[in-house]
Amino acid sequence: MKALIFSVSAGGGHLNAAEAIKDYIKLENSNSKVEIIDTLKYINPVIDKVVIGSYLKALKVTPFLYRKLFFYSEGNDPIAVTLASKLIEALTCKLIPLIDDFKADILISTHPFTTEMLSVLKFKYNLNIPCMSIITDFYSHSTWLHPYIDAYIVSNKDMIEKMVSEGIERKNIYDFGIPVKPEFKKEYPREKTLKELNLSPSKFTILIMGGSLGMGKIIDIYEQLDKIDYNIQMIIITGKNKKLYSHLSKLNKSSLKDTCIIGYTDNVNKYMQSSNLLLTKPGGLTITEALICNLPLGIFSPIPGQEEKNAQFLFKHNLAINLTDISKCGENISKLLKSKDSLNNMSKNCAKFAKSNAGYNIIKLIHLLIDNNKINSSINNHIIGHSKSYEKEDIKTLVKSAGEYFLKTANKLFDGN
Repeated sequence: MKALIFSVSAGGGHLNAAEAIKDYIKLENSNSKVEIIDTLKYINPVIDKVVIGSYLKALKVTPFLYRKLFFYSEGNDPIAVTLASKLIEALTCKLIPLIDDFKADILISTHPFTTEMLSVLKFKYNLNIPCMSIITDFYSHSTWLHPYIDAYIVSNKDMIEKMVSEGIERKNIYDFGIPVKPEFKKEYPREKTLKELNLSPSKFTILIMGGSLGMGKIIDIYEQLDKIDYNIQMIIITGKNKKLYSHLSKLNKSSLKDTCIIGYTDNVNKYMQSSNLLLTKPGGLTITEALICNLPLGIFSPIPGQEEKNAQFLFKHNLAINLTDISKCGENISKLLKSKDSLNNMSKNCAKFAKSNAGYNIIKLIHLLIDNNKINSSINNHIIGHSKSYEKEDIKTLVKSAGEYFLKTANKLFDGN
């Protein structure tokens, strides 16, 4: 099998899902050729730096504006949709030489940008290769949804009706779940893990995370939990946030609770399996991993927009408690610890929504899509009749128009704040 997987390195979840699918393909057949393309970086490193940098800065500096933009874009504003589509078109043509040279059997996307690019390739450039999109959240925002995609992988059945209402054919939606790497299911003895961390196997263990970037009000939560009247211990994973790691390490010296501070790690499953409760921001991949471990969640600091929607799904199905009011975090955790039944019920619910076989099911579907793809031309003619390529001046004009439009949109949003 030859597979190209297109993603974007905005946060860790999109690329992690791409890497998981690559691992499953290679696990089935080590001779398969699979490449993951960090798409914006591949097309133009400057554009990648601007887009990803702006995304991270918006989350950190003006999250309220990011939230408004998220829901504004959900409204399918015709000017915004047209402009965004033109920008995507201008960038998509840069992928044609790669696809022609690679001669892929399947194209897979794990990001909304790249999903639209695959849609453009199929419509505008007569692409005759099956295309799959893996939605890495628990809510189907409109930016994910485009025609001509042969298969959508979703995390839960609640997403399906909204997608159908927005024009996606029901037969093209597969409730398989977000894939995690095969090694995530490796089992680790709880007692051994906790002893390695100088923690007690007999104590209630709370794992605290803020995604790969260590985001959210983790310090505030730690300070509150340190004061509650329950004999708990904590594991805190700070990801790539070195400043957070340093601050927590200093606080830990005077802490009343046994705590282990861990930086970036590839062994999240090891620490999830040794914990009784996970406090986290609700990224799609983190949720998926917690459900597989049957680990109840406490949700704080959701990224405005998509993670707020993820959190709503968790609260609706009693998979998590709401800790977004950080001032009441200690109080709400104490209430939860009083009720073993509540924790047990949440854990059972997590087991019901866990989809540990997502990767294997997706591979089976990939084979089905390839088998059903009746290609009449030779493999060298996957793309028939290339359309006109965008010239540099076209892209400059579009970027300038985008800047002017986004400025007007921002002014509207600020006026309404």
